[in-house]
Amino acid sequence: MNPVGATLGLAYLSPEEFAALPDAARERMLGAISFSSRALPLSPGNIPSAQVDMPVLGSSGMIEVWLSEQPVLRESAAGISIACNQDMLFGCLSVDDDIGLDAASRHAYDAVYDTCLTREYPHLLRVWNYFPRINADENGLERYRKFNIGRHDAFNERKQINNHIPAACALGSCSGKLVVYFLAAKNYGVPIENPGQTSAYRYPPQYGPRSPLFSRAMLAHTDGGPLLFISGTASIVGHETLHAGDAQKQAAQTVRNLLAVIERAQSAAPKLDWSRNTLLLKAYVRHPEHQGMLRQCLRDTFGEAMRIVCLQADICRSDLLMEVEGAYLERSRVPLC
Repeated sequence: MNPVGATLGLAYLSPEEFAALPDAARERMLGAISFSSRALPLSPGNIPSAQVDMPVLGSSGMIEVWLSEQPVLRESAAGISIACNQDMLFGCLSVDDDIGLDAASRHAYDAVYDTCLTREYPHLLRVWNYFPRINADENGLERYRKFNIGRHDAFNERKQINNHIPAACALGSCSGKLVVYFLAAKNYGVPIENPGQTSAYRYPPQYGPRSPLFSRAMLAHTDGGPLLFISGTASIVGHETLHAGDAQKQAAQTVRNLLAVIERAQSAAPKLDWSRNTLLLKAYVRHPEHQGMLRQCLRDTFGEAMRIVCLQADICRSDLLMEVEGAYLERSRVPLC
């Protein structure tokens, strides 16, 4: 695995913290994604940005900020706003789904892959997907399963299946368009799977006409150390939901799955220095009353020093009450947390 030279910083900021950012930070900003039940005043100029209608529990909103340690170039083309440094590319786009979510998803992922390939950042590392009514029926099929059709077919068109499938998540927002944002690199990452879970791209047909295409995590080796993107992780063992209706047991199983993925990544790269890394988590709960319990479960496991932000969202399976994603970065590369 070739190292990525231009490492990343990540911060989850309040609107007030974002407004107070110095110009130097804005100049090396790759992207800014706001999460709130109301539009936040980003004023990002040409910085790639998007709004996700999703309440942040205990806060008026949160802005997810990705930073580069090296100079950033920005542009917009084919509906995608992008920013890149010498090693990595960040992009985001929003797509109306009135053409059907399968068609909208296909359009989005065609654009993502075309952007990555034409700009020579061919290795998609991490993708985030947000769209409303994720568990609702659309012409006889759940919308999440419709989304998977478009995503799968775009991968298949470029013969990417089972070949460095990115880490990813898909959550239900309250309203708005299909929002997709992503990180790609010139050098490839290493997909990480959880031995206790069936790989999502190998799920049986009961989960829809096309399987969900994502790896449980993606590991990249940077000059500063390991960079691990952990996909949306929930109470699933094998391919089945465990502890339906029991939030406490789902939280415990979710944490076990997070630990399994981290341990697998560390075993895959034992020569990398993991001691300087810190974990940033985004936790999603279907019901706000579960956030306190989930936060405590995560703190008990990973410690008080990590940053957790909790959002209210619909989860991709109707019997799942929560989901947690993570970014495991070198501590010195997280300048705003």
